[in-house]
Amino acid sequence: MNWSSSAPANLMLIGEHSVVHGYPAIAMSVSQRLTLDWQTRDDMQISIESSLGNFLIHLDKLHTIPEDSTFKWILYPIKNLRRELDKGFNITVTSEFKHTLGLGSSAAVLAATLGGLHFYLNKSYGIIETFRHGLKVIHQIQGRGSGTDLAASLAGGVILFDPKKQTIIPVDASLPATLVYSGYKTPTAKVLDKVHRDWLYQPDILKNLYKIMGKVTSQAFDALQRKDMSGFYQLINTYQGLMDALGVNDDTLGHIVYQLRSIPGVQASKISGSGLGDCVLGLGMQVRHHDSALAEYQHIEIETDYQGMTVEQLN
Repeated sequence: MNWSSSAPANLMLIGEHSVVHGYPAIAMSVSQRLTLDWQTRDDMQISIESSLGNFLIHLDKLHTIPEDSTFKWILYPIKNLRRELDKGFNITVTSEFKHTLGLGSSAAVLAATLGGLHFYLNKSYGIIETFRHGLKVIHQIQGRGSGTDLAASLAGGVILFDPKKQTIIPVDASLPATLVYSGYKTPTAKVLDKVHRDWLYQPDILKNLYKIMGKVTSQAFDALQRKDMSGFYQLINTYQGLMDALGVNDDTLGHIVYQLRSIPGVQASKISGSGLGDCVLGLGMQVRHHDSALAEYQHIEIETDYQGMTVEQLN
């Protein structure tokens, strides 16, 4: 049996950090996709091939997945369904984006893996039920996380995700943009630990800061629904200021943010992700490399992808 599952990359538009504390976030799936090609085997081995390397493991050895495994976002969902599997798979991973570019690559892998497994096992899950299976994996691997990026890869398009209600609300919006990579990353867990330490003696102010972040996010979604793009872009810039206040901006990110805003046609810019490295998002237009004041940085032009996770039988 041969089949293929695919999911779009994604990025956070607004709601970083506050979403971990129960406030909504807006995320967008983008046109770069990741595809898993599946083939059943005659034995109990899982074979994975990708540009990042190859991996082979027996189904009964999945309890020994290394913490730093490149393929943990594929292996954990398989591990969770081990009792329902009577044979192994050959899995080939093909990606249209580099994993360094802050495009929610782990969520795209997880979404495509869940879709492929559920298809094989004839499980007709909707987006929310699939999301809940994926959120379990996120917590197994990371210990915490809202799953906003997973929701975007599953649903496609631009969505408002409510972590308390676990609801996904789509909005009709097309957002041409540019994502600029700073050249370095700080793991999200370390960023969250830094925020915790920095605000240890001002917990009430931090609580209110998250509340304001949540309000700005909700107003940004309202602006998108009204097609008030000027208001939306203003709120994106406001949220960047809140992330700066939180302490997750740095010199390089700040430089990129303001360089983007100096480019004609760019309406807003902010950190995309947890901060202290990774990427900055410029909204309103795509920045051509030769037009950019950011030639020293790797950047990619992105567009909204309205197609979420898909599965297709090949033969």
